[in-house]
Amino acid sequence: MNAPSGVPPFMAAWLEAQQALVRLAGAALAPPVASVVPQSFADAYRPLFAMPGFPAPAAGANTAAPDTSLWRYQQAAERVGKLLADAAADAGRRLGAALAADGPDAPPITSLRELQTLWIDCGEAAWSAAAHREEFAQAQAELLSAWVALRVAGQAG
Repeated sequence: MNAPSGVPPFMAAWLEAQQALVRLAGAALAPPVASVVPQSFADAYRPLFAMPGFPAPAAGANTAAPDTSLWRYQQAAERVGKLLADAAADAGRRLGAALAADGPDAPPITSLRELQTLWIDCGEAAWSAAAHREEFAQAQAELLSAWVALRVAGQAG
Protein backbone atom coordinates (compact mmCIF):
# COMPACT_ATOMS: atom_id res chain seq x y z
CA MET A 1 0.00 0.00 0.00
CA ASN A 2 1.04 3.57 -0.57
CA ALA A 3 -0.35 4.93 2.70
CA PRO A 4 1.94 6.63 5.23
CA SER A 5 3.13 4.49 8.12
CA GLY A 6 0.98 4.66 11.23
CA VAL A 7 -2.26 4.82 9.24
CA PRO A 8 -4.85 2.23 10.38
CA PRO A 9 -5.56 -0.58 7.88
CA PHE A 10 -9.06 0.63 7.01
CA MET A 11 -7.69 4.10 6.26
CA ALA A 12 -4.82 2.64 4.22
CA ALA A 13 -7.29 0.78 2.00
CA TRP A 14 -9.35 3.95 1.57
CA LEU A 15 -6.28 6.02 0.75
CA GLU A 16 -5.11 3.43 -1.78
CA ALA A 17 -8.49 3.56 -3.52
CA GLN A 18 -8.36 7.36 -3.56
CA GLN A 19 -4.87 7.30 -5.05
CA ALA A 20 -6.01 4.92 -7.79
CA LEU A 21 -8.90 7.27 -8.63
CA VAL A 22 -6.54 10.24 -8.66
CA ARG A 23 -4.19 8.41 -11.02
CA LEU A 24 -7.10 7.64 -13.34
CA ALA A 25 -8.38 11.22 -13.24
CA GLY A 26 -4.87 12.68 -13.46
CA ALA A 27 -4.08 10.70 -16.60
CA ALA A 28 -6.79 12.62 -18.45
CA LEU A 29 -5.66 16.04 -17.18
CA ALA A 30 -2.89 18.27 -18.43
CA PRO A 31 0.38 17.74 -16.50
CA PRO A 32 0.21 21.02 -14.48
CA VAL A 33 -3.33 20.25 -13.32
CA ALA A 34 -2.59 16.57 -12.63
CA SER A 35 0.17 17.46 -10.19
CA VAL A 36 -2.25 19.58 -8.10
CA VAL A 37 -5.14 17.07 -8.00
CA PRO A 38 -3.75 14.51 -5.50
CA GLN A 39 -3.10 17.03 -2.72
CA SER A 40 -6.37 18.93 -3.12
CA PHE A 41 -8.28 15.64 -3.38
CA ALA A 42 -6.83 14.39 -0.08
CA ASP A 43 -7.37 17.75 1.64
CA ALA A 44 -11.08 17.69 0.79
CA TYR A 45 -11.56 14.36 2.54
CA ARG A 46 -9.17 14.83 5.49
CA PRO A 47 -11.85 16.27 7.86
CA LEU A 48 -14.07 13.24 7.29
CA PHE A 49 -11.55 10.99 9.03
CA ALA A 50 -10.98 13.19 12.07
CA MET A 51 -12.17 11.70 15.35
CA PRO A 52 -14.55 13.89 17.40
CA GLY A 53 -12.52 16.02 19.77
CA PHE A 54 -9.32 15.49 17.75
CA PRO A 55 -8.27 17.99 15.13
CA ALA A 56 -7.71 16.59 11.65
CA PRO A 57 -4.01 16.14 10.87
CA ALA A 58 -2.60 18.89 8.70
CA ALA A 59 -1.45 18.07 5.21
CA GLY A 60 2.01 16.54 5.42
CA ALA A 61 1.75 16.02 9.19
CA ASN A 62 3.86 13.27 10.75
CA THR A 63 1.61 10.23 11.20
CA ALA A 64 4.44 7.82 12.09
CA ALA A 65 3.58 7.85 15.83
CA PRO A 66 -0.19 7.29 16.19
CA ASP A 67 -2.03 8.49 19.27
CA THR A 68 -2.10 5.53 21.67
CA SER A 69 -5.65 6.25 22.83
CA LEU A 70 -6.90 6.33 19.25
CA TRP A 71 -4.95 3.18 18.41
CA ARG A 72 -6.31 1.42 21.50
CA TYR A 73 -9.89 2.40 20.59
CA GLN A 74 -9.46 1.18 17.01
CA GLN A 75 -8.06 -2.15 18.22
CA ALA A 76 -10.93 -2.60 20.70
CA ALA A 77 -13.54 -1.68 18.07
CA GLU A 78 -11.99 -4.14 15.64
CA ARG A 79 -12.10 -6.91 18.27
CA VAL A 80 -15.76 -6.26 19.12
CA GLY A 81 -16.59 -6.02 15.43
CA LYS A 82 -15.04 -9.43 14.82
CA LEU A 83 -17.03 -10.95 17.66
CA LEU A 84 -20.23 -9.40 16.30
CA ALA A 85 -19.45 -10.71 12.82
CA ASP A 86 -18.88 -14.17 14.32
CA ALA A 87 -22.30 -13.95 16.03
CA ALA A 88 -23.94 -12.94 12.73
CA ALA A 89 -22.28 -15.88 10.97
CA ASP A 90 -23.49 -18.18 13.75
CA ALA A 91 -27.04 -16.86 13.24
CA GLY A 92 -26.76 -17.64 9.54
CA ARG A 93 -25.53 -21.18 10.28
CA ARG A 94 -28.39 -21.70 12.73
CA LEU A 95 -30.92 -20.50 10.15
CA GLY A 96 -29.43 -22.76 7.49
CA ALA A 97 -29.58 -25.76 9.82
CA ALA A 98 -33.17 -24.97 10.79
CA LEU A 99 -34.23 -24.64 7.15
CA ALA A 100 -32.46 -27.89 6.24
CA ALA A 101 -34.13 -29.80 9.08
CA ASP A 102 -36.95 -32.14 8.19
CA GLY A 103 -39.27 -34.36 10.10
CA PRO A 104 -41.86 -33.65 12.76
CA ASP A 105 -39.54 -31.38 14.81
CA ALA A 106 -38.69 -29.13 11.85
CA PRO A 107 -40.21 -25.65 12.03
CA PRO A 108 -42.98 -25.23 9.46
CA ILE A 109 -42.21 -22.40 7.05
CA THR A 110 -45.30 -21.57 5.01
CA SER A 111 -45.15 -17.77 5.07
CA LEU A 112 -42.67 -14.92 5.17
CA ARG A 113 -43.79 -14.17 8.72
CA GLU A 114 -42.76 -17.68 9.84
CA LEU A 115 -39.41 -17.29 8.04
CA GLN A 116 -38.86 -13.93 9.74
CA THR A 117 -39.75 -15.44 13.12
CA LEU A 118 -37.29 -18.29 12.53
CA TRP A 119 -34.57 -15.82 11.53
CA ILE A 120 -35.18 -13.74 14.65
CA ASP A 121 -35.10 -16.86 16.84
CA CYS A 122 -31.80 -17.94 15.26
CA GLY A 123 -30.34 -14.45 15.68
CA GLU A 124 -31.40 -14.23 19.31
CA ALA A 125 -29.94 -17.67 20.04
CA ALA A 126 -26.65 -16.70 18.37
CA TRP A 127 -26.55 -13.35 20.18
CA SER A 128 -27.25 -15.01 23.52
CA ALA A 129 -24.49 -17.55 22.95
CA ALA A 130 -21.99 -14.82 22.00
CA ALA A 131 -22.97 -12.22 24.58
CA HIS A 132 -22.70 -14.60 27.51
CA ARG A 133 -19.11 -15.56 26.77
CA GLU A 134 -16.33 -14.10 28.92
CA GLU A 135 -14.40 -13.08 25.78
CA PHE A 136 -17.31 -10.89 24.65
CA ALA A 137 -17.68 -9.25 28.06
CA GLN A 138 -13.95 -8.48 28.15
CA ALA A 139 -14.03 -7.06 24.61
CA GLN A 140 -16.97 -4.80 25.45
CA ALA A 141 -15.28 -3.64 28.65
CA GLU A 142 -12.09 -2.83 26.74
CA LEU A 143 -14.05 -0.95 24.07
CA LEU A 144 -15.78 1.17 26.69
CA SER A 145 -12.52 1.81 28.54
CA ALA A 146 -10.71 2.72 25.32
CA TRP A 147 -13.56 5.03 24.30
CA VAL A 148 -13.35 6.85 27.66
CA ALA A 149 -9.56 7.18 27.29
CA LEU A 150 -10.03 8.55 23.80
CA ARG A 151 -12.58 11.11 25.02
CA VAL A 152 -10.27 12.20 27.85
CA ALA A 153 -7.33 12.53 25.44
CA GLY A 154 -9.53 14.57 23.08
CA GLN A 155 -10.53 16.97 25.85
CA ALA A 156 -6.95 17.38 27.03
CA GLY A 157 -5.70 18.21 23.51
